[in-house]
Amino acid sequence: MNKKLLKLKVTNLYLLRAGEKYLLVDTGYEYEWELFCQRLAEASVRLDEIGWVLITHHHDDHSGLLNKIVAANPGVKVILSGLGKGYLATGEHFHTPEAGYVNKRIGLLLSLKSRFDKKWIHAFPAYKIRENDFLIRGDTSFEELGIPLAGRILETPGHSPDHLSVVFDDGDCLAGDAAANFLQWAGAKYCVISVDNLDQYYTSWKKLISSGAKRIFPSHGKLFTVDALKQNLGKHKKEGMVLFVERCL
Repeated sequence: MNKKLLKLKVTNLYLLRAGEKYLLVDTGYEYEWELFCQRLAEASVRLDEIGWVLITHHHDDHSGLLNKIVAANPGVKVILSGLGKGYLATGEHFHTPEAGYVNKRIGLLLSLKSRFDKKWIHAFPAYKIRENDFLIRGDTSFEELGIPLAGRILETPGHSPDHLSVVFDDGDCLAGDAAANFLQWAGAKYCVISVDNLDQYYTSWKKLISSGAKRIFPSHGKLFTVDALKQNLGKHKKEGMVLFVERCL
């Protein structure tokens, strides 16, 4: 699948040509507007050429610029999980009681980051859906949404309850945070740094594997093959996690 990578500070966004318009997957942090516009210009794409924005999940590094994009291009249609509708309306990350960092080393690193990075607040401008937006309930093909792309949007919860991934017919997978190639030296094992439900997370890996995914394009880190998911499936254990509730005690 032909795609353009928009590399922001820590988040990979993807642009895909769909007929006369583009589909944008995720948006980046609220403070990255100028960088986003710069990357868009480098890709030779105008804001008004974006016909759809797919939000893989509600977290701030994925939805922070959504309101600005919609304000600049009111005709754009937003695609999001039915669960994500409520989370986006709050402007804050939602976490389940079993949510946490996938291991102690990453937990320590991110605890230090939270002390010194004032922008790392896990909040974003609340977004309220409009009549022309699409709410995904169950796995859905782009064809069903009237978008000329050969692929499917899959529900892949675990990192967050509202998480969506995309698998195209050629095996390319835009995984969002359903997988990652980030902090491998800290033992991430192709997981994103935190999960809401570890069992669901690995179930979503199995779903991506069985869907025919071949190349994984994560939101964080470089692309990798699906073999990495097969080899690392189940490597993290619940007892090795650092739960967010434990950090608050």
